[in-house]
Amino acid sequence: MTQKARKLTQKKRVNESILAFKKELKAITFEPFYGSTIKDIIAKLTVKLEEITSEYGYEIEFPEKAKTEIEGDIYYFEYDVKIKTKVSNKKITIQVQFMNVTYEQGGWMGIITSVK
Repeated sequence: MTQKARKLTQKKRVNESILAFKKELKAITFEPFYGSTIKDIIAKLTVKLEEITSEYGYEIEFPEKAKTEIEGDIYYFEYDVKIKTKVSNKKITIQVQFMNVTYEQGGWMGIITSVK
C-alpha cells in the first residue's frame, strides 16, 4: 500500500473546541441563584447548565460529589464536570460559592465564581 493510500484510509482525528460554550458559562459567572436551601440552588444551577449545554448539542455529566470547603457561613464547591460533544469528551471545572444571605428567613445565594 502506498503512503498516499494509507493517508486516505487513516481515520481523521477531529478535535472540537468548546471555547464558545465556556465563554457562555463565564458570562453567567457572578449571576446569583437564590433558594431556601443549598439543595434548591444546586437544582436551579443544574437546570441552567443543562439548558446551555443542550443549546450547543452537548451532554453534561455531573460528578456524584463535589470538593467542598467551608468558611463560616460560606460554602465553596468545586465540580469537575464532563461535557460530551459529538466528537469527544471534555472536562471543565466549575467553582460555586454558596452563602447565607438572610439569617432570619434562612435564604441562600449561590454564584459561579470560576469556569476552567
